[in-house]
Amino acid sequence: MAGMIRIAAIDNDPMVLLGQRALIDPVPDLEFVLTCANVADYVAAGVPADVVLLDLMLGDDSLPEVNVAALCATGTRVLVLSVHGDRQHVRATIRAGASGYLIKGGDRSALADAIRTVHAGEQALTQELAFIISLEPPRLSQRELEVLSLYGTGSTLEATARRLKISVSTVRVHLSRIYGKFAAAGDPVGDRSELLQRLPDYGLTDRREPP
Repeated sequence: MAGMIRIAAIDNDPMVLLGQRALIDPVPDLEFVLTCANVADYVAAGVPADVVLLDLMLGDDSLPEVNVAALCATGTRVLVLSVHGDRQHVRATIRAGASGYLIKGGDRSALADAIRTVHAGEQALTQELAFIISLEPPRLSQRELEVLSLYGTGSTLEATARRLKISVSTVRVHLSRIYGKFAAAGDPVGDRSELLQRLPDYGLTDRREPP
């Protein structure tokens, strides 16, 4: 049917997929074409979809932003669905190319409208989520930025200290301050992988240099 928007859904919970299909099937301009448990299965299926509904956490240890980037590379638009609305995940997935982010639990109308918005090339975000990702990251000193760049991209404490010509204990102090600043800004960082996600906020790149 002309004008139909082809929908695929990726979620590791079969019951969630059934629920999404139940919401979408009655909508005249939306057509469910595929459901998968992970991104690799979607890519392997080779079934074209205009919009993919992507669960944030697929239970396979994959990173949400990596999943988004892989899907965008196929030419589809991605609408992330999650029970989590924290700044870290919203910013990471939008930055990776997602066209929208929707909190699970909404009604059929909200989901259908978000799909149409994404399909039209626009961004589907609630005002609250748009505000969350617009918040400025905490201000870091030049030395803290250097530590963030090196340690965040895989350098050991010792390698970071050696490159910056400071002691390991000083590196630890800077890291403690960095973690503290993110926590105070309401955007806590738990580990090195989450530090890596913060690099674009400061114009830094993932260099992945060996330690």
